[in-house]
Amino acid sequence: MGPWQVISVGGRLIRRCVIFLMGLAAMVQLGPTVVMTGSMAISLVIYAAAFGVKYAAGFILLLFFHELGHLVASRVVGIPTGVPIFLPFIGAVISLKRAPRNAKMAANVAIGGPALGTLTALICLAIYFWNDSILMLVLAYTACLLNLFNLIPCDPLDGGRIASAISPHMWWVGSLVIGGLFFYTYNFIMLLIFFISLLRLWRSDNMNDAEDYYRLSVRQRLTVLWWYLGLLAVLGLTTLYTANLLR
Repeated sequence: MGPWQVISVGGRLIRRCVIFLMGLAAMVQLGPTVVMTGSMAISLVIYAAAFGVKYAAGFILLLFFHELGHLVASRVVGIPTGVPIFLPFIGAVISLKRAPRNAKMAANVAIGGPALGTLTALICLAIYFWNDSILMLVLAYTACLLNLFNLIPCDPLDGGRIASAISPHMWWVGSLVIGGLFFYTYNFIMLLIFFISLLRLWRSDNMNDAEDYYRLSVRQRLTVLWWYLGLLAVLGLTTLYTANLLR
């Protein structure tokens, strides 16, 4: 091998090492994004095998926009978050990097998901009216059910954190609803949520230890209540309407 060939091979080797190091640095910087994309892809494959590619892709987007609502709301109140992580047949979650200072702040973050999720349902319904796509009608119905379910006032659902800013007594109602859903469906996820809600009720006896966290003004509680009732009303009516269209 001549000297020019050695230089050429060495140059290619150096360029590839530089490209590798740049790619590695990018992966480190984009670590959370890669994790989110990977979990989204795995969920897509699993949902596609069960329900078909088109519905699976739409469902993943519904979950993404729901979590995006939480992310935006958390940024508004000044709480940094991680990226959404998708868990097949459970949904998606984001992690808060700092605990909310009080129940009102936690409720604001919790409301963000169902609020954007409700808007997503209405957009899907509007697209259905535009092009008569049954897929969009089914996705609108799915979005309504997904966000209505999350508004059940018990932990670890969004409704549990919203209820903590209205009245912790609502956790009893939520636990009864989840318990009823489990005995109706015998779904393991429902059972898991039911046990978590019971644990929350058990721990609520020690709420005096966190009295400052739940100390809110009447105005703050009413603000959260109006948001909660408004979302329930819009989602409830839209669910009934889309269910009627699907018949």
